[in-house]
Amino acid sequence: MSKQTTKSNRENILRISTGGICLALAFVLSQLKLFEMPMGGSVTPASTLPIIVYGVAFGPVWGFIVAFIFSLLQLIGGWLVTPFQVLLDYTIGYTALGFAGFAALKADSRMKINGALSRYRGTSILKILGFSLVAYFVRWLGSVASGVIFYSEYAADAGYDSALVYSMVYNGSFLLADLAILAVVLVVLYMVIPSSREDNTLSVIQKFTAEFVGTFVLVFVGCGTAMAVGCDSENGGGYILTALAFGLVIVAMAYSIGNVSGCHINPAVSLAMLISRRMTISEFWGYVVFQILGSISGAGLLQYLFSTSGKIDMTGVYDAEEGAMASWGLGANGLSGVGGSILAGIIIELILTFIFVLCILGVTDSKFKHGSLAGLVIGLALVLVHILGIAFTGTSVNPARSIGPAIFAGGKALTDLWVFIIAPFAGAALAALVYKAITRTKEDRIALISDDTEKETEE
Repeated sequence: MSKQTTKSNRENILRISTGGICLALAFVLSQLKLFEMPMGGSVTPASTLPIIVYGVAFGPVWGFIVAFIFSLLQLIGGWLVTPFQVLLDYTIGYTALGFAGFAALKADSRMKINGALSRYRGTSILKILGFSLVAYFVRWLGSVASGVIFYSEYAADAGYDSALVYSMVYNGSFLLADLAILAVVLVVLYMVIPSSREDNTLSVIQKFTAEFVGTFVLVFVGCGTAMAVGCDSENGGGYILTALAFGLVIVAMAYSIGNVSGCHINPAVSLAMLISRRMTISEFWGYVVFQILGSISGAGLLQYLFSTSGKIDMTGVYDAEEGAMASWGLGANGLSGVGGSILAGIIIELILTFIFVLCILGVTDSKFKHGSLAGLVIGLALVLVHILGIAFTGTSVNPARSIGPAIFAGGKALTDLWVFIIAPFAGAALAALVYKAITRTKEDRIALISDDTEKETEE
């Protein structure tokens, strides 16, 4: 047997044995249940991770093989309803995950197992996350298509007139939660694997991770407080506690992750910073994605902890006869406080976001010195807008803060979610434009005084 044949055999054995390990790990993870979604379905601890790493290490062809085998195992085990779902939901979806390794295809000595992690670390994490997002979108399409046929009888019971809409929401909710877990694991893995090359991406990922952590804490503590004590206007104690919880989180995060990312933890704030030219467009999208993932993770953990401990969600509906939650609130924003008026909801959210973001732009402006009190001022500003806004909409002023709870609460919270995305963005954009307009004259005056001082010194 020639040396070339021996080498080829060893490479094939390595591929197959590593693929078997990844298959086994993916199968085990797919059967573990982190928590049940309110609308049905379970979130698993990122069973796609082993297939992604395998695709990066050995290329998309072998990634496809492992994905296809895993899909067949799912079908044989009865976890998938049709071969059609196997094709779209799992096989094609996981194959797209395998293609995340395309950037490493030209690497030398690809079959060395000790180089697999290095190749993963050498591949752009943004590309890996991008392909993961595409893969999950493909999986969602497959699930929706099969769900229209097989879940139609459940749509009416869940309060949906259309089986298509029900299937879209039902499958999208737990797939988004699973994607949030996956993204966190991928980023953490990327950060802890050492690299011998200079990499500017790492500092960017650190900022994204900081934004994830900050938004997670905001939703977990802020919405968690609302769930625990209630935050309707008639409940004065819970009302104030909820407002304080959101504000104090901002204070705590501003003096911790603010050193890394600036502590936006709010897509609306990031948009204002983008308009003010304090961040790039690529940073903006990265911030927004990780803020949303942090919100989803925080809301998911809250739902799991409250359901596991049997604690009543004071923002939801509790069925005393059943002894369980009839519907979860999770501190989600809504329009019940404005009588269901979309226009009123948009107006209140736009104005409150304008006030909050205007404060942030002013206190963080490097041209004017505000000392180390910026974090405290911003936190108090968030308390301020909550004191008024809770009675109307529950106070969003933050699209990410609204998205996570709405996904898990479902129903009306999800239907009205667009209001709490559009209005805060509009309010933030308006604040950025107004702040630029009202500070321009003062900036010119400062520059003029500086010029006069220089002339006097020369004379």
